This record gives sequence, structure tokens and C-alpha cells, in this order.
Amino acid sequence: MPADLILAPPTSQDRGTLIARIRALIPSMSPTQAAVANVVLANPAGVVRMTVSDLATVSRSSVGSVVRFCKDLGLKGFHEFKLQLAAEAPADTGDHDVAQDGTPNSIIASVFQSTSRSIAAAESSIDPEEFERAVHALDAARRIVLVSTGPSAPLAMDTALRFRSAGLPIENPADPISQHISASMLTEGDVCLAISHTGRTRETVAAAEAARDVGATVVAVTSFYRSPLVAASSVALVAGSGETRFQIEAMMSRFIHLAVLDALYSAVTAENAERTLRGAALSARAEETHRI
Repeated sequence: MPADLILAPPTSQDRGTLIARIRALIPSMSPTQAAVANVVLANPAGVVRMTVSDLATVSRSSVGSVVRFCKDLGLKGFHEFKLQLAAEAPADTGDHDVAQDGTPNSIIASVFQSTSRSIAAAESSIDPEEFERAVHALDAARRIVLVSTGPSAPLAMDTALRFRSAGLPIENPADPISQHISASMLTEGDVCLAISHTGRTRETVAAAEAARDVGATVVAVTSFYRSPLVAASSVALVAGSGETRFQIEAMMSRFIHLAVLDALYSAVTAENAERTLRGAALSARAEETHRI
């Protein structure tokens, strides 16, 4: 086996547009394949006009490496790769930077347009069957422990509050050690909901593995297909995006994951209207005491 060929065969979870799939698979690529992927993501429309030799030269790889890169994406070769890329390039041109003139109006427009494009592209990467499994698991759960840390923590806090307000038995311990302990005390019929952009955050993965080991269902929300978190999960909702140059890592992914979590909330609450209405009434009564 060639040294630069380390990707596993495509799976049923490798969904979405070609560009979205490439982004989500970069962490599991060899340096040579990642170099090819970065050239493609930087300028999809330009790559459409390249020959296989051109792409090999620009990415400082080889023709064989480019062909293997295409086949690892589940395609027959470079020709089919270019056909799919050409169909997507006008709608998705890779990572979008903020407007170069730097005026407030242009920055607002650029950021909103980039966010809108990223969310639209990420939608197709979510497996509907996996989403349905996640909804059923959360709806039937006797207990839900939500784990996350770092940039994903605010999403977890918001999700826990919303699910709790709808009557779901969810908890979101504040620190990673407490999350790990809570996850390890779950049982069959319980759910660990884990949020991580990279899917490689040590604390979140450890909590997910602890929940899996005691028989709980692990639902992962992440940006990359092949990661330790996905490997530890029972259900994986994969939806990610590229980042613009002036945004910190995972900024766009937080918008996307918030949309995924909102979709989960909407679907789970629709499953049990009586529970949702009862929870909403109790929550509204509590919230009213904090208003002036």
C-alpha cells in the first residue's frame, strides 16, 4: 500500500457535497492528500480547469496521488472528480474571506453571505437516518448527559436549557471531570449527547467513551467524519464548514452545530407535544419571576 494512502473506504456517513466531504475528511488524510485537498478547497473553480498533471504540480504531489485522492472520495478517477466539482464550484467556492475593502457594510454582507452558504452546504452532509435515530434516542431517554468543552460549551449550555424547558431529563455538568463522571454513570436507555467541532477534544471523547462502555447511546454532533468522537458514538450527526481567514477555528461550525441542535430540539419536542407543553408552561412560570 502506498505510504500516502491512509483513508478508509467511503462509508454511508460520507455524505453531502463533494467540497463538504473533502473538508470533513481532511483530518484523516495523509500530508500528500491534504495538500491536494487544500488546493481544491482554495479554488474549486480553478481546479476544474486543471489537468491531473496541473493539480499534481500545484499541490506538489504526483499524478498517482491525485488519482488515489479521487478514488478515496468514492469516485472512479479524476474525470468524475472534475465533473462533480464543476457542478458545485459556482455555488460553493471554498473558504470565503471577509471583504477586502474592510468597510463595515461590506464586512457585514460578506460574513452573512458566507454563513448562509456554509449552513446550506452543511445541510446535505447530515444523514437523515442518523438524524432520525438521534431523535428517537433523545425522545425515549430516561436520562441525558450533554458533554462538551471549549468553544462548543456555550452551545451545550443553550441546548441543555432548551431541552430542559421542554421537559427532557437533561443535565450539562459545568466541568469536564464532572461530565466524565456523569457519563460513566449512565445506563442502557440513557443518552450522552456530545458536541465537538474537531471530534478530537480529549475530555469530550473520554466522556463519550465512558458512556458507550456502560451501554448508553452516544449521539455526536461534530464537523468531521473520521474522528475519535465518531468512532465512540452510536449516532453521528456530521456537519462542518471551512473557516474564513479572519475567523478563529470553529466559528462557522458553531453556527452550523447550533442549527443541527435546533433541528434536534424541534424534532424531539414534536415527538411528545404533551411533555413539551407541560415543560414550556413550567419554564414560562419560572422565567416570569425573573422579569422586571
